[in-house]
Amino acid sequence: MTETTETMQKAEKKPKKYRAPWEKEGTYKYLQRFLRRIEDKIDENRKMQRLVIKGLDLGGYLLFNRVYIHEMVCTGEVDDAVLEELYSAGPDGKLPKDVAYALNKQFHTRRYQPWHVRYILHRMNRRLEQLIGESVAEKHGMQWALTSFARKAWGLSKQELEKEDIDS
Repeated sequence: MTETTETMQKAEKKPKKYRAPWEKEGTYKYLQRFLRRIEDKIDENRKMQRLVIKGLDLGGYLLFNRVYIHEMVCTGEVDDAVLEELYSAGPDGKLPKDVAYALNKQFHTRRYQPWHVRYILHRMNRRLEQLIGESVAEKHGMQWALTSFARKAWGLSKQELEKEDIDS
């Protein structure tokens, strides 16, 4: 009987085996969680960037002009043509079917329909909203018009913007 107690007391503990985090919960879940953390950090950076841009804009240190809007929002000449049409329409705006007709006339196609124009405007709004928190176009009843921000930026050159800021 003494032999059994001696063997039980002498039993050694096995060293703990180290496992990496992706082995514990699975590679796929680990990567998903890791990517979610990265996306959250990117979203925080975007929010901070928007705050900085808003502050610079309010302080008068950041001037938005046509070139900036074009680089940030427009992906092609069709987007540029849509913005030109809305700018020429004035503050009242234009119906999407009229903008589509003007695009078809300008590019000699029958490709663009009113829903294409609405999609283009929503896409441009989404892009600028993500970057600086402003919209390019807004809906007035059934018509679309440039916002006051886009109207000011699209219509004035850099020299005119600087002169306007000096005067005010």
